[in-house]
Amino acid sequence: MKYAIIIDSVAAVPSYFFEQRPFAVMPVLVQVDGEVVPDSFSQEELIEFYTGGSLKVKSKVSSSPPTKEQISQLITEEIAPEYDYAFCLPVSRQISPTYDNFQAAANGISKLAREKRDKLGIEHSFHMNCVNSGSTISGCGLIAIYADMILSKGISYNDYANTIQKFTRVVQNYGVVTDVLYSRARAQEKGIKSLSLPAALIGKTVGLNPIVQISYDHVTKPVAMKRGIDASVNSLFDYASEQIKQGLYAPIINISYAGDNSDLNHYQSYAVLLNTAKEHKVKVLIGIMSLAAGVIFGPGAVTLGIAPKNQNATPS
Repeated sequence: MKYAIIIDSVAAVPSYFFEQRPFAVMPVLVQVDGEVVPDSFSQEELIEFYTGGSLKVKSKVSSSPPTKEQISQLITEEIAPEYDYAFCLPVSRQISPTYDNFQAAANGISKLAREKRDKLGIEHSFHMNCVNSGSTISGCGLIAIYADMILSKGISYNDYANTIQKFTRVVQNYGVVTDVLYSRARAQEKGIKSLSLPAALIGKTVGLNPIVQISYDHVTKPVAMKRGIDASVNSLFDYASEQIKQGLYAPIINISYAGDNSDLNHYQSYAVLLNTAKEHKVKVLIGIMSLAAGVIFGPGAVTLGIAPKNQNATPS
């Protein structure tokens, strides 16, 4: 099966996947304080952005999802001439209209793709499948990576949708909030009522760093509150190590970091996680968080996507 997997840039997929695997990305327009920030996957540019002080609590941040027209253009001009199947896995429709835009684009793509392929002498029909990932950042990225894994092993087109939809419901996405005031500001911009200002100020003063769990359909809740970023990130990595031992639905852990990945070596539990994964033949994938995702959690944030068989366990 000659296929491409299409995501939007909120999904956390390590940049090398775009060179080694059939992935394509729909950019998300990000604006910080009224200025458009290029949606780059360059590690150097991303690190410079996260360490340059551009994102502050008082920053005005907004993002615009890819439009129906942009999606249609990408698929008909770049995907349809090269691939027979397009598997689209946008972030949860609970937080973005991207999925609905993909669905709207799909209505006209079949005809456009047929015209394009006829000109190129391609007889095989073009197929497009779109599934709501129900997740975001590392969780959405994990789902896309899992989709590539099962497609590369030869799963049929008809069996794919049922398999991937079942997988979306067992994926957990965790994020460590580095600055509760920053997180509160970004939530307010989206009309989400989170912490009150007094509670956020207290949390900031005493150095609390929540671990947030994001389950299917973007059901979000804090599951742990640690004093200090080190304690929170170490707790998250300890949780991942334990879930590897208990069993995973897919032998993959997907980590995204809003900064230089070498910083992760600072965390004591990171080395433990890598060793545990190696012992159990689990791949730990690590990438620098895209701008569209990084503006949500802020510089220094860590997110982790995992599909644990023990769905009741959480970091503690």
